[in-house]
Parts: sequence; C-alpha cells; structure tokens
Amino acid sequence: MDWRKQFSKPEGPLGWFVGHIMAMKNQERSEFVFSVLDLQPHERVLEIGFGPGTDIARASRTAAFIAGVDHSDVMVKQASRRNTEAIREGRVKIDLGSANKLPYPDQEFDKVFSINSAQFWKDSVGTLKEVSRVMKPGAQIALAIQPRQKGATEDHAYQAGRGLADAMKKAGFSDIHSEARPMKPVSTVCVLGRRM
Repeated sequence: MDWRKQFSKPEGPLGWFVGHIMAMKNQERSEFVFSVLDLQPHERVLEIGFGPGTDIARASRTAAFIAGVDHSDVMVKQASRRNTEAIREGRVKIDLGSANKLPYPDQEFDKVFSINSAQFWKDSVGTLKEVSRVMKPGAQIALAIQPRQKGATEDHAYQAGRGLADAMKKAGFSDIHSEARPMKPVSTVCVLGRRM
C-alpha cells in the first residue's frame, strides 16, 4: 500500500483514517499560513485540497464565506461532517472537484489558499491560470508546502517553494514572495502572490 498516494487522494477506509491523521497533525502549519494570509471578516475565501476540512472550519470563524474543493469523495464527506453547521448557515460550501477545473464563477474570491496540495498538481501553470480565473483583481493566493516524504530536507522545502513561485510567475501573478517557518520534520514554505 502506497501511503503517499493516500495523502494525495484519500480513498476508502484507509483514506478516512489518513484524513483523521491530517486533522490532528497539521495545526502548526495551518496557523502559520493563516498568519501570513490574514483573513478578514468581509472576505470570500477558497481552499483547494481541503482534506478533512479543519482549515475550512478555522477560516469560517473569520471570513464571511469559505468554499472548498477537493478531488477525494472521502475528504468531501469528512469535511462536510466537520462543517455541518456552517454549511447549513450558508457560510461554507464544500465541493468535489479538481483544481484545474474549478466549479466557481469568474472573480468570486478575495483570497485562495492551498496547504500541501499544490505539489500534486500535474500542470501547475495551467492550474494556477484556472485559479486566477476565480479570483477578484488584486486577490491574494497562498500556496504552502511542507515536504513530508521520508528523507525530506530543508532543501526540498525551498526547492518546492521556488518551483511554485516560478509557476505563479508564468501564470501571470504579481507581488510573488515566499515566507518560511521552521517546523518538524522540515520548514513550511508559503508562496504568496496577487492576481493582476
């Protein structure tokens, strides 16, 4: 069984278990990303690759509205269960879908974030162009990566960040910069940019 595959697209009973592991283990990384993203009460926010939905729940306590898209039906069920009340109140919307074909109208969101998901995108530049489509002019994006594979090093984290920054530039984003925070096992690198 390939555990890495379960973290990219959780499926079946093992995927359900992996979702619970992600919910418990990722708080420090998420808090770092939220600190640089600085969500505001009037904002409409999108999370791509929400996993078990813990960050959607966290964002919904600040932002006016948060949508999330994930390609794992197991994670959609887990996140929907975790955010039942906010969904009922219309503050959260959870969708099964793909980052390269988002189920949202043009210029919908003030901020977009993705945590340990962008490294699985097969066409980063094409996907970022699609993400740009659903962002308002001047909207901010934050893509965070903390390599977790066996043998991951600080260099892996910074290489991944440079790759995302390059893809953002090619996709037409501006004000691209990175922030990093030391964590175990390696640092989390968050690449930020703005839609032109």
